[in-house]
Amino acid sequence: MQTIEFIGVRGGHGTTTVALAAAATLVAGGPTDIAAHDPDALCVAVGTVFDDLPVRLAEGVYLKPDAPGLQVVDAGTLEQYLDLGPFDDDPAQAVLCARERLRIGVLRGPDYVGLRTLCAHQEAQLDGIVVVSEAGRALDHRDVEHVTGRRVVAVVDHTPHVARAIDAGLFLRRCSRLREFAQLRSWIAQLTAEEAPCAAHA
Repeated sequence: MQTIEFIGVRGGHGTTTVALAAAATLVAGGPTDIAAHDPDALCVAVGTVFDDLPVRLAEGVYLKPDAPGLQVVDAGTLEQYLDLGPFDDDPAQAVLCARERLRIGVLRGPDYVGLRTLCAHQEAQLDGIVVVSEAGRALDHRDVEHVTGRRVVAVVDHTPHVARAIDAGLFLRRCSRLREFAQLRSWIAQLTAEEAPCAAHA
């Protein structure tokens, strides 16, 4: 399957949570490997300790080094990503990686600062946006599409249920049942269904 790389428009936009939810969804089809820009933060989010790779995060979900063949990558923030890029010290590997990855921005709010950051980086080759939606915001996912010209592939509601699952270290066990991630699960299911015929003929 094509690697899904989640990139936060800014820090604190929920990129790690979205990446973990994607990994937990993909595990239904078999063992799932995830890499992270900040492995310590990702381990904290699931209530485990980062020691050395690989790390078993949950049944069938493993934190591994970033390399071709992974299913999910938490790539940090957009500015970090554009400054460093994956495999910055190996141009050949970077080109190979770029062909195999689906790059998805993660935007929380949505807020004006995040939208401005996204618009300021039109060079970022994003294939879509996941909006982490906060109640009471003046903007919504339609504004994101209109202003940026980028497709919103899923909206994740930011609610206390998600925060409690993370705080309890139970997020990976519970996220498959949390309604907040229903659109993300549907989008991933659509992706895997579209790729299945290609894999069969490969």
